[in-house]
Amino acid sequence: MEYFAKSDIGNIREKNEDFFYTSDNLFIVADGMGGHNAGEVASRAAVEAFAGFFKNNINPGAAQENPVKEKIKTLLTSAILHANDCVLKLADSKPLYKGMGTTFTGCFILHENKAYSAHVIHAGDSRLYLKRGRNLLLITEDHTIVGKMYRDGIITYEQSFSHPLKNYLENVLGLEDGFKSDYTSIALQKSDVLLLCSDGLNSMIKDTEINQIITKYISPEKITDALIRKAKTNGGNDNITVITIKI
Repeated sequence: MEYFAKSDIGNIREKNEDFFYTSDNLFIVADGMGGHNAGEVASRAAVEAFAGFFKNNINPGAAQENPVKEKIKTLLTSAILHANDCVLKLADSKPLYKGMGTTFTGCFILHENKAYSAHVIHAGDSRLYLKRGRNLLLITEDHTIVGKMYRDGIITYEQSFSHPLKNYLENVLGLEDGFKSDYTSIALQKSDVLLLCSDGLNSMIKDTEINQIITKYISPEKITDALIRKAKTNGGNDNITVITIKI
């Protein structure tokens, strides 16, 4: 397995409110929101809280063998609830932080019995894609009004790019009531590519083009750089964060 991660401020924003994490087979992308510096505070706090909780509970004390799959869902779900609580406490600590929140897409790669599996925890509209062979599959669902409209067949994929409600999130870390997360697991195959990204990528590049770029380049570094470069060429209206993992 090899990977590469990068975050870019884009062409329009004055600061980067995305935050990413890559360590010990745990990969996370978070896209913060809120006034002043609250967005970047929320995304960093959520990722650091989640990663700390996850590492402390997946391997407490002395080194142990890889955890069994049955325990990972519970651990990921508990970790994201802990991260949500931390964002809420921070939001209450200063008036400038009130109402801040962050998307969160995390992936733990388990290597067990010579096989790889991806375990994904998700809230918001950052994304995780799986590229297998010629196909690019969107594994996560956008927790947005427009995302639900598209899944329900009310609007087309093309219309989702220009819909006036496209930036309205229905679920993020920082919600006191109604916060939820999605969990899924995937058995991985050799040469699979996993792509985690903030919406600064997929709002600028359509899935067909993302697929073409992953197909064109071999290394995770070249894939990541090419995707960010294309998103900026197409406008770069938001911060762009990409993590590319190749099995």
